[in-house]
Amino acid sequence: MINTLAGPGKYYQGENALLELGKLVSYLGDRFLVLSDDIVYPLVKEKIEIGFSGSEKPLKWSYTSYGGESTQVEADRVGALAKEIGAVSIIGIGGGKLLDTAKLAADESGLPVVIVPTSAATDAPSSSMSVVYTEDGIFVVSKRMRNHPDIVLVDTTVIAGSPLRTFIAGIGDAFSCYYEARACKASGAMNYNGGRGTALAYHIPEYCNLILRENAKAAVASVKNTRWSEALDRVSEAILYMGGVGFENTGCTIPHGVYNGMTAILRPFGAMHGEAVALGVLIQLAAEKVPNDEWNDVVSFYRTVGLPECFAGLGVPNITDETIMQICEKAVTISPNVHKEPFEVDAKLLFDAIKTVETRSKESRQ
Repeated sequence: MINTLAGPGKYYQGENALLELGKLVSYLGDRFLVLSDDIVYPLVKEKIEIGFSGSEKPLKWSYTSYGGESTQVEADRVGALAKEIGAVSIIGIGGGKLLDTAKLAADESGLPVVIVPTSAATDAPSSSMSVVYTEDGIFVVSKRMRNHPDIVLVDTTVIAGSPLRTFIAGIGDAFSCYYEARACKASGAMNYNGGRGTALAYHIPEYCNLILRENAKAAVASVKNTRWSEALDRVSEAILYMGGVGFENTGCTIPHGVYNGMTAILRPFGAMHGEAVALGVLIQLAAEKVPNDEWNDVVSFYRTVGLPECFAGLGVPNITDETIMQICEKAVTISPNVHKEPFEVDAKLLFDAIKTVETRSKESRQ
């Protein structure tokens, strides 16, 4: 099996980076379709207009509003519109599901895609993966695009003004990368590029974890106060670049697999992706039966930044054993990720791990 390392074509990050939009995308052509939503777009419209006007050659662009869910139907609509107006590229500006739609629409239309995350809620922007859901938000499939984003542009001033909860969720998503990569390396599991990670690929999640541990607390304070800081900049890179390149080149395991089970069973499911994945890390550690010092170290980090330690933290209090088992049975059925651990995973093992997490959380609060 070959070793692989892949990532976005170009990655730009900095304060007010959107003001450079036109200069950075003009090599792709002169007409663009901007996909955003009616909440985000008014907040960044002025920057977009200034950014496009800063190009050395005239650029044309059209705006379309996101349909609200990352479905195949929505991706088809956006792709068809891009072809209709003669766009040379689709620019997705917004949150994770919107960006997934932009990727899928561009991939199926044969167009380059520019990804502009307006929050750091997940580690998806730098990856070639697009997650498709039903109209009701139920996970359907993770699709791998033929290419990574041609450009990822991160305006960390915009990130500083994003909702605090989304930022903390992004920390949770990126934090999982190290633990999932560790398990995949131990099992020899294949990554999303059809091989195993290179030496550097496995070091990226390690460094991502280090950056989060050293800077997450200060970065959370920055977003809470809507203030840019070096800590915010470092954590944004850890979430949006290291986490994305890290998971794609090493693999995902129980955290993401259990998340898929949660979205299928818990209806409605109000937790954010990164919140649920963070809880999934604890479930993985319980399944691995890690020493108490490692368990306590992770829980201590969670409490520092405000990540959930149990289902109550996801807005699901008093979860029943029946519901837990349904989640576990669905996870082992629909998600290959849970089977990438260096040991056999079945519904009972996941059930026991979740019960351990719930028990430890309850005991720690008493």
